[in-house]
Amino acid sequence: MMIKYGLLIVAYLLGSIPFGFVIGKLKGIDIRKHGSKNIGTTNTGRVLGNKYAIITYILDTFKGFLLVFLFRFHIISNEYCFLSPMIYGLCAILGHTFSIYLGFKGGKAVATSGGVILGYCPWLLVVGLALFFVVTYLSSYVSLGSLISASIITIFVIVLTIIGYDPFFKKEMDIYFAIVASIALLVIYFRHLNNIKRLYHHEEAKIKWGRNKQT
Repeated sequence: MMIKYGLLIVAYLLGSIPFGFVIGKLKGIDIRKHGSKNIGTTNTGRVLGNKYAIITYILDTFKGFLLVFLFRFHIISNEYCFLSPMIYGLCAILGHTFSIYLGFKGGKAVATSGGVILGYCPWLLVVGLALFFVVTYLSSYVSLGSLISASIITIFVIVLTIIGYDPFFKKEMDIYFAIVASIALLVIYFRHLNNIKRLYHHEEAKIKWGRNKQT
């Protein structure tokens, strides 16, 4: 039992690592003082360049992915799993959003939530990324791409949970898949409230395609 609870803490602490902030500090920049002041992928890209945005995205995704994947595919025995692998993903998402290392402040949870989906139902993240890139390309708004792709993926998750079966990996879906995905969506929308207001007033910053900031 102690191992189950201990791994929940590990998931939260791992999720709390603010990789965008850490990478910025290694470059001598506090990204919380630049751009949108967010520690996530988009602001890291604006402040430090695309290369560092990609690194941040991969690391933030990994935080949500690791323990979910290890439990989901039985690399760690389910004997040590508390309720569902998705619970560890939720801890990572909350860690990213309310990081203990940053005074319980953090990012917008998109990449880490994607990592949770990747760990539990890998093919679904591919669908989510495709949706994200299509919407972002057509609109030039990263926030809109994030919100729409997260919303549609959550609908997919709920449908799969109702079906109770992953048709590609031949694994059962538990109710926590839909519960955690729905909580993650609420967190993502909550953290994007300012973006939503700017989108409504046509004040949201657009991506300038083809521009790669040099550092």
